[in-house]
Amino acid sequence: MPPASIQQLAAFSFFAALAVVSALATVMMRNPIRNAVGLFVHVLSLAGLYVSLSAHFLTAVQLIVYVGAVVVLFVFVIMLLGPASEAPSDTAGRLPRGIGAAAMVAAGVFLARVVIDLRPERVANPPGFGTIETVGRELFGPAMIPFEMASVLLTAAIVGAFAVARSHHGKVSMSTGEPSDGSSR
Repeated sequence: MPPASIQQLAAFSFFAALAVVSALATVMMRNPIRNAVGLFVHVLSLAGLYVSLSAHFLTAVQLIVYVGAVVVLFVFVIMLLGPASEAPSDTAGRLPRGIGAAAMVAAGVFLARVVIDLRPERVANPPGFGTIETVGRELFGPAMIPFEMASVLLTAAIVGAFAVARSHHGKVSMSTGEPSDGSSR
């Protein structure tokens, strides 16, 4: 194996392991800020995976969209709701959690086995595949509607988070800091 291939394999393995560990940290931590940090590290490790696969445009998009927008949005929502807000206590015991974990492992092994058995053929990429021009033509052509639907969905999530925070923290006027009950001084 040439040295470049060994280095690429080492980088891919490092970022893959970091992605798995940070994904587990994202879903297993109880503090919302630590969840957001786990998500941040996970997104960065995915960008590292893309670099190791020579997908530089995808790396840039990953960093701009997810690190620059989505993770920051999550942090803003956490700050809006209050970082000290705890999730409701979980009354499930160890048995249901163990059964759930075993089911997920079994599903993962089953899916891995199906993929190994199918061994899909590798298809050569068409000329210009993955270039900025091709991605732009695809994104603003047939994928324009789903792209805009995603932006509407994110806007609705922000409005929903504000509504939830407002119901938890009382009514607050955004412009003057005065109570929004209609009374004046």
